Amino acid sequence: MSQAFTFTLKRSCFDENYNPSENTRTTTNFANLARGEKRQENLRNTLGMINNRFNALASWDNPKA
Repeated sequence: MSQAFTFTLKRSCFDENYNPSENTRTTTNFANLARGEKRQENLRNTLGMINNRFNALASWDNPKA
């Protein structure tokens, strides 16, 4: 037995211009950073930390690069 189902894929760009929709859960960390007066600064700082961490892991994972 099979039942038909419907799904939707959505894509959000997580950059300093990210604006959460009104129905975004308030427990979503990235959405919380994107609210308030310093939203753009919060997002820049967070993206910088993510970038630094990825770069640190990339050199650890591929030391000959």
